[in-house]
Amino acid sequence: MSSIKLGGRNSKDGAAAKDTGNPCIGLCRFGGQEACLGCHRTKAEVKGWKKLSDAAKAAINQRIRQEAGQAPPVKGADGKAPRKRLRKLDRKIGKLEAKLAALRAERDAIAGAG
Repeated sequence: MSSIKLGGRNSKDGAAAKDTGNPCIGLCRFGGQEACLGCHRTKAEVKGWKKLSDAAKAAINQRIRQEAGQAPPVKGADGKAPRKRLRKLDRKIGKLEAKLAALRAERDAIAGAG
C-alpha cells in the first residue's frame, strides 16, 4: 500500500483524514444541561478542545454526528466549513446595512433641506 501524508502523519491505509475541526457554531448555551445546545459537546470538551488529541477530537465529532444523524460537514469551494462562511457573510451584510442606513439618513437630510 502507498503511504499518504495526513496532517503531518503518514497513513498507510489511505483513509480520509480524521475530522478534527471545532464543531462550535457560536451558539454556546448550556441551560442546565450537560451538553451545549449548539455543538452538543460537554463543558469539559469545550474548555479543553485545543488540548485534546486529534483522535479524541475525531471521536467527539463522530459522536456528535451520530447523535444528530448527520453526515460529516461539507467544505465550501474556499475550503472553509459552510457555517464559518455564513458567519463571515452575516458580518459583512451587517456592515453594509449600517452603511446603507447612514447613506439613507444623509440622503433624507439633503432632500429635506432642498
